[in-house]
Amino acid sequence: MPTTAEIYGYGILANAICCVCSICGAAILPCAKRFSNAYHVFLSIFMGLAVGTLFTGAVVHLIPEALGVHGHSDHEHEHEDNSTEHDHDDHEAGIHVENYIWYTMVVLLGTYAFYLLEMIMTFLKKRKGLISEVATSTEPGAANLGQLDSDSKSSKDFYNVNSNGQINLGSEDSKKEKGIAPLAYMIIIGDAIHNTTDGLVLGAAFSSDIADGIGLTIAIFCHELPQELGDFAVLITSGLSFCQAIWANLFSSLTAFIGFFVGVQVASYATAVNWIYAVTAGNFLYIALVDMLPELMKLGSKSWKTFCYHNIGIVTGALILVVVAVFEEHIEV
Repeated sequence: MPTTAEIYGYGILANAICCVCSICGAAILPCAKRFSNAYHVFLSIFMGLAVGTLFTGAVVHLIPEALGVHGHSDHEHEHEDNSTEHDHDDHEAGIHVENYIWYTMVVLLGTYAFYLLEMIMTFLKKRKGLISEVATSTEPGAANLGQLDSDSKSSKDFYNVNSNGQINLGSEDSKKEKGIAPLAYMIIIGDAIHNTTDGLVLGAAFSSDIADGIGLTIAIFCHELPQELGDFAVLITSGLSFCQAIWANLFSSLTAFIGFFVGVQVASYATAVNWIYAVTAGNFLYIALVDMLPELMKLGSKSWKTFCYHNIGIVTGALILVVVAVFEEHIEV
């Protein structure tokens, strides 16, 4: 079990890293017009990373923890019962991969295989002229990520370039509108609740095992960055000024610390931790498969390059969390 200093030290650092995403929109979004190609590649890869890390984090880390098949305690008892020399021999003998990891990897590969099959069929149908555009419905938050795509004509709604070459966020029409749209408040409140949940699971994860906390931090960071970019654009077009959007995003992200401190206290109850993992796994699966994957399929069907960028992100994100799961017993902090 991690010490109290490790739990709070690594946990606070992880939450701080995730909170940085809230101000990334202010730094990245204004550059989107000037460096549209690089921005397109960056966002496409990170959207793939978000799907890969969220889905893998839920299947490989959270669900086994919730079901009690992760096996941390068994390994800890085995190491306590063995001598130092015997432990050293075991480490040299090779890496032991738990059975549940193999089963969960089959789940990952099966899901990914069907995703590839559907995308290939979509490309073949478009090539034969059977379909002109993929009809997929996404939630407003996911759609905004698509609208920020460099190939999208609606990107003017989020930023424009004046005669001096300076980038201004928000369209001219939106700037003429007075007041703040109700959507802005919904985004802020919803994001605050979402970040509180993220902090809660990080508190429970770091209290149980540092490696689990690291894996979930990677998953949360990868999906927070594209989400915060979309939220920042929505806040700008909903009537908030540039500075107001930054402060609103920062405020909603800081609620993660509230969730973290609550999660650390709740972690002393094993049953409560299992419930937290189960709820968070459902949340991760919903975001990955319902919110983000349809948007990836919609954007990826327009270009082979975009499709490849998405797959680089998906495979990389999945591999990172699988490696963390395999070597977590050997991670020393």
